[in-house]
Amino acid sequence: MNSALFFQRHKSLLSIVGVLMLALIVVTINKHEPTPDADVATAPETETPKRTFKTPVAVAPVAVAPVAVAPVAAEPRVVSSANAAASISHAIESSLRPEVMPLPNFGAMLDVKTKKTAFFNYLLVLSQTANTKIKQLRAEIKRMNPQRLTHLQTQRLNRLSKTHKIKTKDPQQQINLLLRKIERVPAALVLAQAANESAWGTSRFATQGNNLFGQWCFSKGCGLIPNGRPAGETYEVRKFKDPQASVDAYIRNLNSHGSYIGLRRIRECLINNKQTMSGRALSAGLIGYSSRGIDYINDIRGLIRVNKLEPWHASWWGDALLHPCSALVQLPQPETEPEDAISDTKEL
Repeated sequence: MNSALFFQRHKSLLSIVGVLMLALIVVTINKHEPTPDADVATAPETETPKRTFKTPVAVAPVAVAPVAVAPVAAEPRVVSSANAAASISHAIESSLRPEVMPLPNFGAMLDVKTKKTAFFNYLLVLSQTANTKIKQLRAEIKRMNPQRLTHLQTQRLNRLSKTHKIKTKDPQQQINLLLRKIERVPAALVLAQAANESAWGTSRFATQGNNLFGQWCFSKGCGLIPNGRPAGETYEVRKFKDPQASVDAYIRNLNSHGSYIGLRRIRECLINNKQTMSGRALSAGLIGYSSRGIDYINDIRGLIRVNKLEPWHASWWGDALLHPCSALVQLPQPETEPEDAISDTKEL
């Protein structure tokens, strides 16, 4: 029988097979959790289904060896394809992250050059890992369709919005605002601030709490109590499980806290104008990081320049008003008292 005749005679059967295959594909893709029929009584999982037998005719009993029956494994819960893909993605990302090495004993390194090189090499790995996480998180957010969010995606979106201080509940607005806030931080800025805040990894907060950026917390027992904490204050210097967690939290702080909106605006301007995102430029947005203000920013810039953490051009575009982002990096100059006011004070 040729194939054409076969298909002609069994057209109905083939149609049924095609429908079944299509249904199987749809079920596999969507993976909707099955629900039991309402009119079928379900017995407990440990209970053996009962069957009724007719009374047997007298038959000599036959000894039968017991057969070991393997317990039936409970059917795993079926999840949606989107949730399954997200779980697999998180598992792959976790497996690709390098193991966090403990903080080296920088205090034992007596040679200054050796200590600085070891410190920067160590922090560079942490910085690259943190920025890779940011890149992956942005990709995850971009994949979200605000019109077709899964339950897990909705939870994830709300959690990210809360940690990044976004109050709107509209999914589209949440996605847009998160993508504006969640962005990389130049390695030069990470390294310079870590060196300044942790005394090159030798401070008590760094060695005992893995805190490289002096971040605070406000619940009792959440960290280490500073020796010079004023009376009546309750803040502590936060403890982290490892130095990587400290870098991650530092970047999240810059990306979320209201004090650093200036830094985020500088970064957004540079990205939109396809300019290099430098630590020198973003440091202008750290005016609220320390009570020292401009002096603190100058210290951070000095660390970047002296240690050659990034190219330091002789002509700094931040002073040229022709640059599209120059106005954003201008540091406010401290106010000086007028001469006549000073002379009046002296006369008093």
